[in-house]
Amino acid sequence: MLGVIFRYFLNSPLSWSDEFGLFALVWVTFIGGSMSIKTNKAAAVSFIMERLSENTRRIFLGIAFFISLAFCIFALGLSLKWITNPSILLQKSPAVGLPMIIPYIGIPLGLLFMAIHSLDLFASVFQKQRREGI
Repeated sequence: MLGVIFRYFLNSPLSWSDEFGLFALVWVTFIGGSMSIKTNKAAAVSFIMERLSENTRRIFLGIAFFISLAFCIFALGLSLKWITNPSILLQKSPAVGLPMIIPYIGIPLGLLFMAIHSLDLFASVFQKQRREGI
């Protein structure tokens, strides 16, 4: 919003507003993705799950949460390898001169939180089964 005001009304564009918007988008995407998993509000096609029996639904949910956990751990490993690369550690953003590790660290941080929340949801599937069996 500030970039638009400065560009079109004050005729003096800001050099850093686009860069800041891009960096904020990365952080919001990955942290927001972890929150969607935490609250179990991630996008899903649930019409098939609603037609399954309770035990079958638990099995499918356990498989889905395990696959999600495995993906998050795999992507976390790749992102850590990527951001610890010396070329990434030396990069600076073009407009502000901010070390690029700051915007990039949002990716492994978000993936770590996604893995933690996926593990929690995976464990909760089996905890419900144990509680009902008692």
